[in-house]
Amino acid sequence: MEDSLLISVVIPNYNRGNLLKETLDSLLCQTHSGWEAVVVDDGSTDNSDETGRHYAELDSRVSYIKRDREPSGAPTCRNIGLQQSKGSHIIFLDSDDLLAPFCIEQRLQAIRRHPEMDFIVFPMLMFSDDTAAADTYWNIETGEPDLLRFLSLDAVWQTSGPVWKRSAVEKISGFTEGLACWQDVDFHLKALTSGLKHLKIWDARPDIFYRTHKTGSISQNEISSPAKIKSRVKIFETRSMAILDQNYADAVPRLKYLGQNVTFGAIKSINYKSAFKILSFGRKHGIFKIGFLIKSYFLLLLMVLRLYKLPAINTFISKEMGKGKIESGIGKHKLIKN
Repeated sequence: MEDSLLISVVIPNYNRGNLLKETLDSLLCQTHSGWEAVVVDDGSTDNSDETGRHYAELDSRVSYIKRDREPSGAPTCRNIGLQQSKGSHIIFLDSDDLLAPFCIEQRLQAIRRHPEMDFIVFPMLMFSDDTAAADTYWNIETGEPDLLRFLSLDAVWQTSGPVWKRSAVEKISGFTEGLACWQDVDFHLKALTSGLKHLKIWDARPDIFYRTHKTGSISQNEISSPAKIKSRVKIFETRSMAILDQNYADAVPRLKYLGQNVTFGAIKSINYKSAFKILSFGRKHGIFKIGFLIKSYFLLLLMVLRLYKLPAINTFISKEMGKGKIESGIGKHKLIKN
């Protein structure tokens, strides 16, 4: 088995030429040589092409290709990278994140110890400028089932956290292309509702560094753009049907929470068509109860009438939308250093 093991690191990239250099350097510094990197560019206009070609010439394990079909976006690039890769196992790495020098070695050791697993999850640290200063976990174990946490938007792991069997990713048809947001949420919900076996090794050394960017706050218009609202509605409907069809009884209450998030996003953007669509779907499939439906329609009416411009009404809307919120643990747990 050892001779056949190769980890393909699939890296979608868009206008991150300078950061891509750091990412590929972290691969070249690996203590184990059992890897290849497939960088798939999404139409960059910066120096990404120069960077990608340089590293492909520097090391034969690095491939640099361009997305050759629609739609654009990281999901399509990841699927193209999967198709072009040769490894028995896959890591999906973002083009601004970094691998610890022992990452490939640690993950290959785990694969050999647990060949029955479809994917294995490792701890990840968050950093801004210097990985030596990284002291915050992406997230930690709580004892609650992973499916319930992802439905609560408390992502247990980030995209680069797992190493996947190629056959497992192919079984779930890779990433859903064309989504404007929540691509990783959708992908991991697919994995968790498709019968894949997984293992989390939380006592392993964190072997991936997730880069946080100091770009300021994101505008409400960007968060609730029509494309992103449409993607959230699609994810909610598709993943809800998978859960309902397979009778994940414990997960149904959390479907309401996910649907609530989508509904309130549509309401806040006054996207009444999407709001009606999601509320109708939730009512039809028994996810939303009458009380939630009445409240949602009332809040939508207040938004449509522009009454949110009144301070008291705005405070009321915010309070109602905040009820029942489940706090995420992402980026809230510090690394305890010996």
